Parts: sequence; structure tokens; C-alpha cells
Amino acid sequence: MKTYLKILGLITITFFTYVSCEKIEDVEPLFALDAEEGISDPNTAELALIGAYATFRQSSFDRGTPELFIIPSLFSGQAITPGNDNEAISFVANDPIVDGRINLGAYTRMYDLINRTNWVLFGISNLSEADFENPGRRDEIIGEAKALRALAHFYLLRQWGQFYDLESEFGINIRTEPVRSPEAQPRNSVEETYAQIIQDLDDAIMMAPVTSNKIVANQTFARALKAKVLFYQGDYSNAAALAREVLDNPNGDFALAPTYSEIFDGSSQALFSNSELLFGTQGDNINNEFIGIGNFWGFYASVPPSYVDFATTGALNLNGQNISHDGDRVTSISIPQGPFLFDNGKYVSDFTETYELIYHMRMAELYLIFAEAHARANGSVTTDALNALNAVRIRAGAITTGADGFETYPATISLTQFLEAVRIEKLIELGGEIGEDWFDLVRYSFVDGFDISSVKPTATDINKYISPIPVQSINASNGVEIQNPGY
Repeated sequence: MKTYLKILGLITITFFTYVSCEKIEDVEPLFALDAEEGISDPNTAELALIGAYATFRQSSFDRGTPELFIIPSLFSGQAITPGNDNEAISFVANDPIVDGRINLGAYTRMYDLINRTNWVLFGISNLSEADFENPGRRDEIIGEAKALRALAHFYLLRQWGQFYDLESEFGINIRTEPVRSPEAQPRNSVEETYAQIIQDLDDAIMMAPVTSNKIVANQTFARALKAKVLFYQGDYSNAAALAREVLDNPNGDFALAPTYSEIFDGSSQALFSNSELLFGTQGDNINNEFIGIGNFWGFYASVPPSYVDFATTGALNLNGQNISHDGDRVTSISIPQGPFLFDNGKYVSDFTETYELIYHMRMAELYLIFAEAHARANGSVTTDALNALNAVRIRAGAITTGADGFETYPATISLTQFLEAVRIEKLIELGGEIGEDWFDLVRYSFVDGFDISSVKPTATDINKYISPIPVQSINASNGVEIQNPGY
């Protein structure tokens, strides 16, 4: 078997590995370089890194992106499928099929990203700092690659691993070396997976670019992602401390945007430099550089009226005060598809807008992570936690009068009420972006005993809180890779 760097056009390099049993390894592809020799100088290292970033762009239906970000919302009920695709229906029913093409595409797409970053790291290890014209650029490339590898491992863990149980053996298969053979490897434990993600992020925090460029994996994003990973692990004190470092950063390039709607305004390239964004994947429809989430929402998934109704009519009753879930955030990004369904206006869907993003992480999420983590770490609703939650609501238009309606939450809120308020706020603020609505439900289920079926009636099987390892991968491993329980 031989591994190649395949050059696509002039600006990207795609890594791929032949693992077929039909002697495909004997075929020499056109316009290809042997991967062992493909990165030979700073220019080819930069091209290889661009190829890693390109993994998040749309390839074609069932290749995994952007379905990776839609599947969790099908699980949670924040999205439904408007068609008759059996696999999409199985996600909605919280009973995924094990041989689905979408599940396979999303799973392998993230390992494709990991393999690309591993080739970047392998190739640049043969270059010295002196080879680079820009001082420090070698380390920056390493930092970017490790941040991307950490993000891919994290996406894999929360979708296909028991991320909620630190003692579980059902983590994912960690890959830190380029794939050079079809030999299967066993899964790592959840604890081992988290450790590798943290290690990569620590390196990225030290080495990734110190920049306000939001479409590259920068040091600020690496810190924010580490806070999120610690938060998922239940290390609330350290998660809150690290999140606060980012939130208190005096650099105005990373701050809540003045208005909610501007975050999703794809009419200009200002979308890519909005202060709200920590890291995102850029799409430019003028040059046909589609990401593709927008044209998948509406075709593959739609926003149900129940979500819009929950946002617009729902409220928490706190000592007689009915505090509404939302003002107009959800209605501002919910585009009617007819009387029963809505399109997700956070993304380009009809190509009337020019630019689009995948929002891997933005500042509002970090405010809400800090709010929950600080409250859980202290066992009470601290002033700082309450202020963080209310900061997101105030940006959305909430006022403080003590009356009913879209108001800020008062200091009299109990811890139980506060945690529920944070969960709902994340559902409203981040709905339809990268699936956090589902993973919050799972976290709350294991941490607080939250009954997920009270929100999603079909979510009754604890084993089906995560997706199955694709049966194609299980079969190809000859039993080395173990399937998730319940599948």
C-alpha cells in the first residue's frame, strides 16, 4: 500500500490512503506526490495545512460535512427531516442505523481531517525554523494542526464515544501518526481520548498564531476549546477559570457582537471578522467555495414549529415572574418553508447571500460555558455566573424591570432554576449551529438526572445517546474495533 498527497487545483492538498483489498494500491494516481516526500518546503507545508482546513467544506451528500453538525439536532428534536430518507428518520427516532452512509461519511470525514493534520506534523518535522522566511511560522503551523486535530478528536468523541463517562472504555480510536497501512487499531478509553485532546490543545495554546484572524485556529480559540473540553469532563473549576481568561481578554477582537443578527449576516466579508467568532470555516459563494450547511438545512433537515413556539411562547416562572425564553432571536433566523417547517437562516440556503460560515465556536457559547461551570464549581448562583448568563440575554434585547417578558434573570434564582435557564439559553442562542442542543441534554442527564425523554420522547435508550461506530469500520477491523453498546 502506498500513501499519496493528491494536489487539487493550485491551492489545496488532499491526503488520502488506499485501503482497498482490490490492489488499488498498485494504481498510480495522476497529479500526486508520495506523502512521505510531499512536504518538502514551507510552501508545501502551507498547502498541506490548507488541505486540512478544507475538510470542513462540503464535498457531496453523505460525505459527512456538514451532516456532522446536523445529526445532533435531529437527535434532540431541534431539527426534523422533511423528506423520507431512512437514515435521517432513524436519527430523529433516536435509533440510528448502523450501516448508514451519512453516519459513515461524518465519522470518516473527521478521521480524514486527523490524517491530514498528522501528515502536516510529519512533514514539518523534517523542516527547520531556518527554512521559513517568517520567524515562528513553523511553530504556528504545528499549533494550527494540533488545534484542528484536537477539534476533530473532540467531535468524534462526543458523537461516537461515551464522552459523559470518564471511566468508560468506549472512547474513540486516537490517531497521532499518519496512516501508512490498513492495519486496524483498538479504541482508546474516554479518559485517554480526553488526555490526547488536552495535550494537543496545550501545544496549540503555546504555538498557534496569536491573531485575530477568525478563520484560522488561533491561540484564543485553543484556550476556549480547552475550556469547553474541561467543561465536558466535569472539571468545572478549571473550565471556568480558563473561560474567564478568554472573556476578560482586553483584546476587542474577541467579544460579544453588538447585535445578534450581524453574526449571521452573509452579505459581506465582515462575517469572517466579527468579534463574536472564535473560529469558523469560511465559505465564499462568489468563487463557488461552498461550505454547504445552508443548502443541507431545508433539504436534509428543517426547524420544526415546536422549536419556534418553545422560543417565542416559553417562559420560566421564578417566584411569580414569567421570564420569556427569547425575544426575537429564533424568529429572526427561522425562515418559513410553508405552514409547518422553517429553514435555518443562520446559513446560506438560497444563495442570495454571498458568504457563509461554520461556527465552530463563538463568544456567546463561552459566556454560557462560564456561567454553568462557575455555578457548578461553587454550588451556587454566583454573581459572575449570573452576569455571564444575562450578558448574552442583554445582547439579545432583554431588559431588567422585574416584570414579565424577555427579562434578565434575577439574583433570587435558585441553582436548579439557573442551570435550567442556562440550558435553555444555549438552546436558543446556539440552536442549529453545531448540535450543542443535544450534547447539553446528554450532559444534564448524566450530571443531574435530567429526563431527556421529557424533551425528546423517543430518547429512551441510554445506549442510543451516541451514534454507532459505522458497521463498515467494525467489519473492516476484523473485530479489533468494538461497537458501541446497544448496537
